[in-house]
Amino acid sequence: MTGQGQPPAASGPVWPPFVLLGIGAGCISALQPLLLDLLRQSGKLDVAAMGLAATAEAAGMAIATTLAALRLPLAGLRTKALLALAAMVLANAGTVFAGAEAVVVLRFVNGAGSGILLWLLVGMLSRSDAPARIFAIYVTAQSVLALALSQAIAALVAPAFGHAGAYGLLVLLNLAMLVAVPRLADGFAGADAGSMGLPGPRALLVLLAMAAFLAGIMGLWVYLLPLLAASGHDAATAGMAVPVGIAGQIAGGLLAVFLASRLGAVTAWVCGIVLALAAIVLLVGAAGTLQMLLGAGLFGLVWIFVPPFQMPAVLGVDPTGRGAMLVGTAQLSGTVIGPLAAAPLVARLGVSAVSGLAAAWLALSLLMLMAARFGHRTFERTSS
Repeated sequence: MTGQGQPPAASGPVWPPFVLLGIGAGCISALQPLLLDLLRQSGKLDVAAMGLAATAEAAGMAIATTLAALRLPLAGLRTKALLALAAMVLANAGTVFAGAEAVVVLRFVNGAGSGILLWLLVGMLSRSDAPARIFAIYVTAQSVLALALSQAIAALVAPAFGHAGAYGLLVLLNLAMLVAVPRLADGFAGADAGSMGLPGPRALLVLLAMAAFLAGIMGLWVYLLPLLAASGHDAATAGMAVPVGIAGQIAGGLLAVFLASRLGAVTAWVCGIVLALAAIVLLVGAAGTLQMLLGAGLFGLVWIFVPPFQMPAVLGVDPTGRGAMLVGTAQLSGTVIGPLAAAPLVARLGVSAVSGLAAAWLALSLLMLMAARFGHRTFERTSS
């Protein structure tokens, strides 16, 4: 958004290094089923601890992004990026050698470093004259990188080197990201601008609906491989679901770009919830491989398709922009809550219970979205 008193737009050559760092930081969530399952196979984590490790990483991202937005000025950005990357290198290298408890801590540290880099990206986007176009490049490229890494890990790295090779590959990725740091703008005009404060109750409901949606998505995704195994699929077949799901993310990002100015924000979100529920049925209720892979692709598509419409949904009930400032916090909080709620349920009832929990989160998201919409005429809007 633009307006009086805002700093100059970040355009031209300013955005590429921020996007490159964001891509490297943001692609790890999509790889968690593979990475955490390798730690399980190595004996470092059991199935319940997988959820705790995923929760710790997502919590690190959410906490770092939120605190940075509230407390840190958008100045000295190269130093902050270097510190974040250093933390990620140490965390990923340490995961190779650490025990179960230390792995959870190290995943939190890696998440915190990723959160700082994502905060840099959001700060740049808030000052960009073309945020939708840049976001489309970011989300699509992130999914492409995640797909390439998942294929490399599953087909080449893991069979030869196990979890050590997979996390070693992440260290190499972090080191490669250093190339972007010298090219970063070291600060932006208006860097000391503070938080806009809390929004009204309708916007808070939409933010909670965001968190519930992402909780449903991430709570199932981190347990995808053991869930498919419990549904009767062999390891090789189940392993195909992760790259298919990431390919679905790429399609979801492209579809969101195409429909952004054509489809209302609430309509897109509701359609996404319906499709996500259908994907869950295909994943756990279908015996055939083709149906399962269709479910994985559809689940990945919805994961990336819906979030671009969530900020316009908040702006529809809160045009002041206060709610929009908290979109990142709401989305990341959902990725924390999902695995956190799933972990004790898995320990008590088994991994098959996560599909029902994910469906419940999605239904809750729909209910809160409709409650926020009730009686509000301007709620439906496009993302343009």
